[in-house]
Amino acid sequence: MPSYAIIGGSRGLGLEFVRQLALDGDNIVLVTVRNKQRSPHLDDTVNQLPHNNVHILEADVVDHQAIKAAATEAGNITGSSLDVLIYNAARLEYDNLLRGLLDYDSEDQLDEEFMQSLKVNVLGSIHTVNAFLPLLRRGTAKKIIIVGTEGGERDFVRRARLSDMAAYGITKAAEHMVATKYAVALENEGFTVVSVSPGFVDVSDTKSELMSETNASKMNEIARRTFAAFPTQALLTTQVAVQRILADIRNIGPAESGAFRPSPELA
Repeated sequence: MPSYAIIGGSRGLGLEFVRQLALDGDNIVLVTVRNKQRSPHLDDTVNQLPHNNVHILEADVVDHQAIKAAATEAGNITGSSLDVLIYNAARLEYDNLLRGLLDYDSEDQLDEEFMQSLKVNVLGSIHTVNAFLPLLRRGTAKKIIIVGTEGGERDFVRRARLSDMAAYGITKAAEHMVATKYAVALENEGFTVVSVSPGFVDVSDTKSELMSETNASKMNEIARRTFAAFPTQALLTTQVAVQRILADIRNIGPAESGAFRPSPELA
C-alpha cells in the first residue's frame, strides 16, 4: 500500500492533501498536527472520508524529539517504510507574516520573528527529513516534497515588489536550499527531493485566526502587486492546487531532484 506523510495537515493545503490522498483506499495517510484536540477541520474531514486510512500523529516541528517520536509511530503503522514525505508546515501568523524588514517595532522583535520562522520553515524541515529518512529509505517511491513558494525566489520578489513578508520569504528561500542539499546528498540512493509551489491559493475557509482590517488591507495590496506583475496567475482553490501538486509528485523522478517547481502560471 502506498504510504504518505503530510507534515502540517490541520488546515489549508495540508488538510486538502489528506483529503485527496485518503480518497484512495489503497493509500496509508499519516498526518502530523501540533495538537490533536485543536484540529477541528481535520476531524471533520476524516469523519467524512469513505475509508479508515488516515492516522493522526501529534508533533510540533520545532520539537525534534516530538518529530522523532512521530516517525517511530509512523513506522509502526506502515511496517517501517514510507513512500512520500510532504513537508507542508510553515509559520503563517498574520501579524508577523506580513511585515517587511522595516516594519518591526524593535530589532529584538525582528530577531524573535526571524528565529521563530527559521525554526519552523528551515530547521523543522531538516529535523523532519532526518527523522523520516530511515522509513523513506525502505519505501519504494523515495520522494521528499517541500511545499515552497515563489515568495522565496528572487526574481518573483523583484517583479512583484514584494518587500513585505520578509521573515517568511527569506526563510522559505533557505528552505528551498534545504531541498537542494538533500537532493545532492541522496542522489545515489534514487531519491527525488524537490520544493514545489502551490501558486496563489485561497485557504480562508480553514484559517485559524481572523484577519484584522489592517492586515486584510496589506494582504490585498500584496495580491494587487502580485497579479499586476504576473497577470497570468490565478487565485486557486486548495482542491485545484493540491490536485496539480499530486499529479506532479506522481510524474517526477530523480532527474528533477533538487529543483524548485513553480506554479504552472509562473513557470
